Amino acid sequence: MKKIKKTKFRSNIVYSVMALPGMLALLLFTFVPCYGLLLAFKEYNYAKGILGSPWVGFDNFIAIFKTDGIWRLLRNTIFYNVAWTLLINIILAMIVAIMLYDVRNKYVNKVFQTCMLIPAFVSTSALAYATYTLLSHDYGLVNQMLEFFGKESIQWYNEAQYWPVILTLVNAFANVGMASLYFYSAMLSIDTHLFEAASIDGAGKFKQIWYVVLPELMPMAAMVLILRMGSVVSSGVDPFYSLTLNSSALYETTDVLGTYLFRGLSGTDIGVNTAISLAQNLVGIILVVTTNKIVKKINSDMALY
Repeated sequence: MKKIKKTKFRSNIVYSVMALPGMLALLLFTFVPCYGLLLAFKEYNYAKGILGSPWVGFDNFIAIFKTDGIWRLLRNTIFYNVAWTLLINIILAMIVAIMLYDVRNKYVNKVFQTCMLIPAFVSTSALAYATYTLLSHDYGLVNQMLEFFGKESIQWYNEAQYWPVILTLVNAFANVGMASLYFYSAMLSIDTHLFEAASIDGAGKFKQIWYVVLPELMPMAAMVLILRMGSVVSSGVDPFYSLTLNSSALYETTDVLGTYLFRGLSGTDIGVNTAISLAQNLVGIILVVTTNKIVKKINSDMALY
C-alpha cells in the first residue's frame, strides 16, 4: 500500500504543483480575511486593533435594525435581485437562447454570440457614461427626443421612480447575453429526434418549445435559481453607484446594502458594517440550502446535491 501511495503521489505531483498557486490564492484571499469577521462582535478601536478591541456580543447585529433606512435597503436589495434573477437570468436568457438555437447558419450564429457577449465585458463605468449621454438633462438623447415630440424634458438623475426600469434595462443589456449561453449549451444536448417526433405529431414551433425545449431547460433553470438565491440579500456596488452617479435624490429606489456598505468604508462604525456583511453571507447560505431542498422535493434530478 505504501508503494502504491508513493506511486500515485509521484504520478500526480505535476498536477499538485499546478494547483498550488490556486490553493495559495484561496488561502490568502478567502480564508485569511475571515479573521476580520471578529469585528462583527467587537467595538473596533484603531489603537487597540482587532484582538484588543472590546467584545460587544451581538450588539452590532441588533444595531443593524436600528440603522436609518435599513428596511428601504433590504426592500431594494431583495427586489432587484429577485426581479433580475427571474426576468433576466432565467426568462430573457431562455428566450434569447431559443432564438439563438434557431439560427442554423453557423457563421451568423457565431456573430450573434459574439455580439451578445461583448456587453458582459464592458466596464460599468463605460455603461455609466453611455447611460449619462442618453439621460443627461441638457444634452441627453432621450430628452431631445421628448422635446422633439412636444414633451417636457425630465431630470432623470433627480427622479427616483424611473430608476428601477432604467437599472433593469441596463442590467439586461449587460448580462442577458452571458446568461443565455447556459441555456443555449443545455439546448445543444437536446436530442433532435424529439423535435422531429413532435413535428410529425403536428406540433408547431411554439408547441415544440413548450413541450420539448422548456422541460429540457428546467434543470438548468433550477441550477441558476439555486445559485442566484445566495445573493438575494447581497448586491454589487457598481450598477447602483456608478450608473446613478451616486445621486442622493435616487436613494429611495437605488440605495441597496452594497452601496450602504461602500459608503460605510469611510465611516467609523466598522463593527456594524462587518455584521451586515456576515449576516448577508449567512442568509445567502441558508437560502441556497433551502432552495435546493425545495427543488429536490419537487424533482430530485434538478437539485444540485
